[in-house]
Amino acid sequence: MFLSDMAGVLERRWYLIIAGALITAAAANPTVRTDDRFLASEVLMIQPPVSPYAPNPVTGLYPSIAVTAAAIANRLNTADSQETFRSKGVTGTYRFEPRNTGTRQEPRYVIGSMSITNISTDEEDGLRSLRILSSTYEQELKEMQDEWRVRKDLRITVATLVPATSTLLTHAPLRSLIGVALLGTLGTSAVTLWTDAALSRRRRRAAARLSTADSPNWTEPLVRSAH
Repeated sequence: MFLSDMAGVLERRWYLIIAGALITAAAANPTVRTDDRFLASEVLMIQPPVSPYAPNPVTGLYPSIAVTAAAIANRLNTADSQETFRSKGVTGTYRFEPRNTGTRQEPRYVIGSMSITNISTDEEDGLRSLRILSSTYEQELKEMQDEWRVRKDLRITVATLVPATSTLLTHAPLRSLIGVALLGTLGTSAVTLWTDAALSRRRRRAAARLSTADSPNWTEPLVRSAH
C-alpha cells in the first residue's frame, strides 16, 4: 500500500481516527498522573541450628533447608494468604522470592535466603507491611516445626541478612506519555486499515451479487454449428 492510498484510507475513516485519539488520551491521563511508589525490601537468611560440627550456621546452608524456605514462600504467595495479610494491615503488593539457581520450569533452591518485597504508595506503610510479612514468615517456620515436634536445639531459624530498606521507584511521565501515544497510534492505524479493507471487501461482494442478478439468463439450447 502506497502512502497516497493510506492517506485516502485515513481520510475516509476519519471518525475512527478521532475515536482512537480520544481513547489514547483517556489511557494517557492515568499514566502521566501515576503516584510515587516505594519499594521496601528485606533479605532473610534461613539458617540451620548451630552444632559442634557446624559452629558457623552460614556453612550449613544445605539445599534441603532452601527447599523448606521456598515451600513456605510459595504458600504465603497464594491468594488465600494475600487475604490474610490484608486483614493484618498489609498494603500494596508483596512478594516472597526464594533464591533460585535453576529455571522457572525446573527450580533448584540451594541457597537458604529469602527476599521479601513490598511496593506501596506510602513509604511508612511499605516498611510497616514489610515487618508484618517478615514476622509472619518467621512464625510460619516456627509453627511448621512445632507441628513436626522438632527439638529446640535442632530447629531452623531466621536471621536478617539485609536489613529492611525503602527505595523510591522513579517514574518518567514524558516517557510513559510517548509510549502510550505510540501504542495508540499503531493500534488506531491498524483498526482503521482493517475496517476499511473489510468494508471494501463487503462492497465488492455486494457489487458482484448485483452484477450476477442483472445478467441475462439464457434459456435457449445451444445449437452446434455443422461441420
